[in-house]
Amino acid sequence: MHMKTTLPSIILALLLFTACGNSEKKDDKTTSEEEKTEAVETSKENEINLKQNGDYTRLYSPGDQCKLTTAQLAEALGYEENSIEEQSNYEGYCRYDVAHPSGVTVNYGISLEKWPKDIVSDAIKSGLESEMVDIQISESGDTYIKRHPAQGFLLLLNPNYANPVKISFNYMNTGTPLTDSQKEERKQNTYKIANYLINTSKNQPL
Repeated sequence: MHMKTTLPSIILALLLFTACGNSEKKDDKTTSEEEKTEAVETSKENEINLKQNGDYTRLYSPGDQCKLTTAQLAEALGYEENSIEEQSNYEGYCRYDVAHPSGVTVNYGISLEKWPKDIVSDAIKSGLESEMVDIQISESGDTYIKRHPAQGFLLLLNPNYANPVKISFNYMNTGTPLTDSQKEERKQNTYKIANYLINTSKNQPL
């Protein structure tokens, strides 16, 4: 009589133990798969070797000519060419006065920073690791565009090339501050210039 009541209890206990063990193994497997996924995602976030879609030697090479003519800058911004005037060209560092449709004139600059490749790579890594830095991938998918958090200028950073391109701006009329929409227009203009430079410089001879 005693055996009849105990045997079912033992069988039930064994079944519960087995089920529990399988559940723990499944949880361990799930956790392991999640960790692998997170590791892959982290690796992708820290990857700076983007697939190159063109030869940009000309874009990152120093020279005495401006990277863009006034006609090209007008095309990049979608403005009339007569609204843009080249103000200066000092050894390839060029500045342009651009009359915005909203009625303000902003001075934009395009120049090269004299950096070696390893500094370019370090700048990309630091930008990707910082939550305070706005860093994007270009329309072409092969260049990082990094915005300075305080001064607002852009850097075109490609780990395959030295000498990143700098796109800056200056608004001198302190008596009439820019509105929020004018500031946003100025910001978006820098991205338009950046992507236009990249897209039009692919496979261009020196």
